[in-house]
Amino acid sequence: MRISKTAILTLAALSSQNLTAEAKANPNINSYPQINTQETSNFTDSTNISSSSPTQLISRPEILLSQAPNTPKFIAALSTPNIAQIREVLNESWLGKIAEFTAKNSSQLPQVTSQIALQTDAEDEASLNLNPTITILNTLLLVATLFPPVTIGFFWLVRRLIIKELIGEVNQRLKKIGELELNLNQSQTLVTELENHIVAAKQSIEFISQEAKNSKSSVEQIETLKSQFLMQLQMIISETQEAKHQAIKEINYSVNSETKSIENTQQSKYFDKETTTAADDYLKQGEKLFSEGKYNQALAIFEKAISLNSDLSEAWFNRGNVFVKLQRYTEALTSYDKAISLDSDKFEYWFNRGNVLVRMQSYTEALASYDKALSFKANHVAIWLNKGILLRKLQRYNEALIAYEQALLVQPKNVDVLHNLGAVLGKLKRYEEALSAFDKVLQVQPNKYEVWYNRGNLLGKLQSFAEAIDSYNRALEIKPEKYEIWYNKGALLWQLERYEEAVNSYDRAIKLMPDDYEVWHNRGMALNSLERYEEAVTSFEQAIKINSQCYQAFLGKAEALLKLERYEEVLSCCNSAISIKNNSSEAWEKKGIVLEKLKRYKEALVCYEEALAIHPDDSEFQRKRNILMSELQGEKVLIGKNQPLSQGNLDLSSHQDKKLSNSKKVHPLALLNGKKVKTDN
Repeated sequence: MRISKTAILTLAALSSQNLTAEAKANPNINSYPQINTQETSNFTDSTNISSSSPTQLISRPEILLSQAPNTPKFIAALSTPNIAQIREVLNESWLGKIAEFTAKNSSQLPQVTSQIALQTDAEDEASLNLNPTITILNTLLLVATLFPPVTIGFFWLVRRLIIKELIGEVNQRLKKIGELELNLNQSQTLVTELENHIVAAKQSIEFISQEAKNSKSSVEQIETLKSQFLMQLQMIISETQEAKHQAIKEINYSVNSETKSIENTQQSKYFDKETTTAADDYLKQGEKLFSEGKYNQALAIFEKAISLNSDLSEAWFNRGNVFVKLQRYTEALTSYDKAISLDSDKFEYWFNRGNVLVRMQSYTEALASYDKALSFKANHVAIWLNKGILLRKLQRYNEALIAYEQALLVQPKNVDVLHNLGAVLGKLKRYEEALSAFDKVLQVQPNKYEVWYNRGNLLGKLQSFAEAIDSYNRALEIKPEKYEIWYNKGALLWQLERYEEAVNSYDRAIKLMPDDYEVWHNRGMALNSLERYEEAVTSFEQAIKINSQCYQAFLGKAEALLKLERYEEVLSCCNSAISIKNNSSEAWEKKGIVLEKLKRYKEALVCYEEALAIHPDDSEFQRKRNILMSELQGEKVLIGKNQPLSQGNLDLSSHQDKKLSNSKKVHPLALLNGKKVKTDN
């Protein structure tokens, strides 16, 4: 009823202003003072609910009496001709229509209008010069008075639109940053390849320079032989001219010279044959030393073979193999290139060249070398296998699959090919075919622990957790010192809610790899599930000590501390997690829960609003926010009735247990990601 009276009074004020606007041209119309309407409007953000008592928006106007004791000035003024004109204008305005409609439908209008008096003193007649802006403001005030939910909804909609616009702009900037990082990574890769090309070019230049020096030395030797030959020729001519009469003797001398020349030629051929035989002997000796692992000695022997016969391609090839064992890949590549220049039809040269290029991360050149080798030996399994491994490394899974299939056409039961085939099928999410490939490997070689481990990872992705754990156990029987297997086994045991066994698996992994923060984090999660909260806190602290940026460890520690009712420490953990990852809705949710525990309800509401800003469609966040807003609105009503706010007036403890039980279940880190086992070969 109070709102109806206020609305009618406001209509009257607006009507009076329209009235004055029409009467400004007539100086005889009496002016009327404005009704004093003190107004208090408390529009609050949804995250800052005011706890002050509700106040009336417009106070009741005072009753101004006319000079006549029984007749109000408003009624008296209506009898004059000017007032009648004003009244006619008022009735024709839209405010007059609203007032007439209200009068017909309100039984209290006569009582209210009887309390409104318009002052008509002559001294105030010239003061009616009202700004039309006041009319617009009063209209807005009327709408806000009659429909406060619309006003609040308007400001709430504006706030949400601003937040949405800001989030969109941030996402666009993050996307641009991601694109810049991708371009930077590609540039770094190109720079690395360019540096490798520069190193190779430098080595080629050095090799060419050395060859130029050798060629220069050979030219000098030829010039020396030429000069010696000319000197001998001159001596023969002089001797021929000196003794013509000794022609027969000279002829005999010439015959003897030819005989000696023939003997020298035969001796030269015999020497070349002896040199080649010696080079081959050195080659065989070097190969023997290489097979015995005496790489430095083998290198010296191959160098001697090359010094005796620089055209011996096998010596250059074996020299390259020694450099590979010594991890001197650039020199190995130079040796392979020299061997290929001498004999380009040997597939082994191209194959080993491709392998060393893989180690030098020149993948494109390596693939070209593999293809060249396959052009000479298309049915060689090792070439297809290495090509498939390189293609899988480059994430070209379909091409790798073709390479493995080509290798299986030659050797259908090759365990290495089948194992790699299963791995690439797993990358293509063809899990059933991958399992079939792994089972074929195990039929031939049941003690290959990597296959059991990878098989367990596939079964985990297929949600066959019990079978996956059996595969992990078989792998651990063969290689119990592989911490990655213990790690993934613990993750699956946690998934099956076998928390005690999960803790034991994580303990075994920690003994083998104590500096892996993920193992400490996952161990803490399992201890939380066992309600061993003190041990869980210790485990999370160890994870944070190893990696201070692991926000998941801060969240896990906060959950354990919340169960221990150490609320201030929970707040510290939540703040640390938010500082690391501001868009973590779980951190905002936990912070809101503990703030409710501390009865800091408005701050808790802010936290739930932040969580909803990250995930607007999350029903759990919406439920918690609505419950808290409902309770805070109840608090406001109590204060409005001048009742003291005691602990019993606002108690959210009945909702806390439900909130905690509905918290999102956090999985262990790297669950089923298949931590890669470092193989021995």
